[in-house]
Amino acid sequence: AELGVAQRLLHTLLEWANENQIKSIYLGTTDRFKAAHRFYEKHGFSLIQKAELPSTFQFMDVDTRFYQYQVAR
Repeated sequence: AELGVAQRLLHTLLEWANENQIKSIYLGTTDRFKAAHRFYEKHGFSLIQKAELPSTFQFMDVDTRFYQYQVAR
């Protein structure tokens, strides 16, 4: 089956992260983006609390929901 644009972008990101020895990917989003939440969760991202983010994480004021992805090794 052909992947959609979002899936292809995610696949490219995960390949790059693995090749560059990135251990975790973090992202922030707003509570309103329900379809995005489903996409992230379907593709292995775990919902985490803001306090679990790295101290260097830069978030936008609208970010109220946070995800982490553990890159496979």
